[in-house]
Amino acid sequence: MKKFSMDVMARTKSKTTGAKKVRNEGFIPAVAYGPDYEPLNLAINFAMFDSVSHRLSNTTPITLKVKKGDGQVEELLTYLKNVQRHKVNDRPIHMEFYVPSAGRVMNIEVPINMMGHAIGVEQGGVLEHHYEAIPIEALPKDIPDEIKIDISGVELDDYVKVSDIDFPEGVKVLLDENDILISVLAPREEPTPEPGEEGEEELDESAEPEVIGEDKEEEAPREE
Repeated sequence: MKKFSMDVMARTKSKTTGAKKVRNEGFIPAVAYGPDYEPLNLAINFAMFDSVSHRLSNTTPITLKVKKGDGQVEELLTYLKNVQRHKVNDRPIHMEFYVPSAGRVMNIEVPINMMGHAIGVEQGGVLEHHYEAIPIEALPKDIPDEIKIDISGVELDDYVKVSDIDFPEGVKVLLDENDILISVLAPREEPTPEPGEEGEEELDESAEPEVIGEDKEEEAPREE
């Protein structure tokens, strides 16, 4: 299981003006909270977070080393719950960290990581993802970063069900065992249109074609 640690600072100001000042100084305003933990306002170095953000997910345990005003450091086991980003430049402007209770199970979605290349795809099939992540229930210490699924043996018109996966001990899957996670299906064939099905009008071969540009004979006037 991947583990990360971050050096962060506790902050006392929580109003908008305080948050703006934090951002101007190169930090990201954040908050840590949980069922048994009072919300704590934090400041996280932007450059530090930006360097590791691509490796973090909602299932990655992160130890926050919180430096407080009196110089003491408190370590918190957390999970990144939410990152609010600027609408224009996509820069993180606020973050939320969840502090779980050690003895309380969490409901969380764990991403699927497919391993290998399906035989069915080489046979012309199309790989279908029915789930990008799997909802599970587990204690914080038992939550995996990802669920690895080897798809190399999946043939054409074959699939991988929940019951085909060996999940880590302590993990309860919140899906039916017959739910299909991944499949390889034969490509759909477009029906060949029958003659006349494309809206073409049948021509009357007996009708004489009209010559474009040919002047029609004028009818002689009747004498009264």
